[in-house]
Amino acid sequence: MAKPHRPTQVDVARLAGTSRQTVSLVALDDPRVSPATRDRVLAAMHELDYRPNIAARALAARNSRFIGIVLTDITNPFYADLCDELRNRCEALNLVPLIAVSGHDRDTCLMSAERFLHMGMEGLALVSPPLGTADLHRIGTQVPTVLLTHNTGPEQVDLVHCDDEAGARMTTRHLRSQGYAPVVYLGFDRAVPGDSAAARLRGFAQEMQHQDREPLSVDLLSTSVEDALTDVLDAFGPGAGFCCHNDAIALEAMGVLAGRGLQAGADYGITGFDDSRIASHPAVSLTSIDPRTTELAEAAMGLLSERIGGRADQAEEVFAPRLVPRGSTRPRTG
Repeated sequence: MAKPHRPTQVDVARLAGTSRQTVSLVALDDPRVSPATRDRVLAAMHELDYRPNIAARALAARNSRFIGIVLTDITNPFYADLCDELRNRCEALNLVPLIAVSGHDRDTCLMSAERFLHMGMEGLALVSPPLGTADLHRIGTQVPTVLLTHNTGPEQVDLVHCDDEAGARMTTRHLRSQGYAPVVYLGFDRAVPGDSAAARLRGFAQEMQHQDREPLSVDLLSTSVEDALTDVLDAFGPGAGFCCHNDAIALEAMGVLAGRGLQAGADYGITGFDDSRIASHPAVSLTSIDPRTTELAEAAMGLLSERIGGRADQAEEVFAPRLVPRGSTRPRTG
């Protein structure tokens, strides 16, 4: 079986009767090529089904239009939703998104970002990166960079996020007002400066203290969701409210509790955060916080375009969260 052969500029030049350099100029849409020669080269490209190497063309033009997007977890439904919005926005701006999934480890996330740097990305969008200030400073000095769902960063990077503390206060207050007690926070703190996890935990604690209640929280970095739920139910019985760091944790908790015959919005209350698409499914009906995902993506790409255009000062856009009540927090009647 013959090895596949991708047509090259040399093949096009041979068929068109021109030099390879002339084919390269046509691929770059260089105005110095005469109309007759251009037509001959384009006809040869069409006949050979030749496709220009956009990476090489971008390198020659010194304008790649490639945007590197680094996600920590594609299995999280919110990240999938956000990634889709970022892709849509890139296409609207004639940018080419390339996506890497790094995991939650600092070294692998940094490696993903550095690979994009070596590839000549025109900009980077880092979603919840587990990177310290020094890492972000170094990246931001090399390429225009925007951080999404990250609350602080050095002046070399831009910030786009919702008000995480306010969102956590909303869900905590809502669970209390619906009659669930105690309200327990299920989340984690990765000890990363500016991470949304720390901000949401602060918001929960602030609201509980405002209501003169002890802020009970479970660190899911040291225990499982199932074990955490077992401990809470053993200690307090039905009627508890669970304020979860994100929809992914809430969905896992609902699955565990459904296996024990407990129904959300009746035997317990539960809230997520991120209002991922699955939260609105009738079989799920999860109360969640809408962080304005579409607006986050639009703002991120807008700020990144400004950075690419030469803006040097840091910009930050913060979106007001919105509580979306659903069946998982129906008023407690028992």
